Amino acid sequence: MQLRFYFYFFLFFFFSCSVFKNHENSNELTNFNDLNSLEQNQFPPLIKMKKTPCFGKCPYFEVSIFNDGSIRYEGFKFVDMMGVYTSQINKKKIALIEDYIRQSDFFSLDEIYDARVTDLPSIIIEVNLNGRYHKVKGRYRIPDNFKMFTKFIDNLLLGVDSWISITN
Repeated sequence: MQLRFYFYFFLFFFFSCSVFKNHENSNELTNFNDLNSLEQNQFPPLIKMKKTPCFGKCPYFEVSIFNDGSIRYEGFKFVDMMGVYTSQINKKKIALIEDYIRQSDFFSLDEIYDARVTDLPSIIIEVNLNGRYHKVKGRYRIPDNFKMFTKFIDNLLLGVDSWISITN
């Protein structure tokens, strides 16, 4: 009898956590869409990328790159730069980003690549290009062009020469 109680308790706890986690993520995404672009500029970013946490040591950060070349980065956990930073890239890099968006065929990607696996981190990328908006959440069975796009953004960030901390 006691074993059955623990079994049902575990099932209830496991499924209720996944329900609450999905609800929490949907609120998090809503905030992620609105707050940062209003703080930085009155315009939405060209690209916004967020890497979410996992149960291990996955990098957890978000970054916004704007059409004017300004960048806003916020590192939360397991990243070299913790806190809020800004930087600037030149117009040539912005043009390179726009070309890469087109070449990677980002707008043809599905909105969600996911599974009911709770320990995998997500990568959420939003693109605003020439009046077109598309958001993709990748967590499981991510297509190669999405993976390459993520690496492209990561490499772009690594190439930024100087960051200014704006954390209080």
